[in-house]
Amino acid sequence: MTNEDLHQEIELLRQQLDAIQRQADTAPAVPELADEDDSAETVTAEDETQAEDLLAQLKELLESIDQDIKDTNPTTLLIVFALGVLVGRL
Repeated sequence: MTNEDLHQEIELLRQQLDAIQRQADTAPAVPELADEDDSAETVTAEDETQAEDLLAQLKELLESIDQDIKDTNPTTLLIVFALGVLVGRL
């Protein structure tokens, strides 16, 4: 890139930044909740429960995949890997 190209690109980026800042300035404000403390605690408790459930499901999935790999014949794994490489190159 030449020096002039760099200056043009910098100017374009400045224009984009200005447009983004104008959009942020004109965006409507988010209304505040009346009971911030109560709603924050409820959302946090629900999020923690969902996170725990998600982690438990993920752990089950990984254990299942691990057991499947251990039970599978190594030759089959190599063939599947090779087929994946071939298909990926197509």
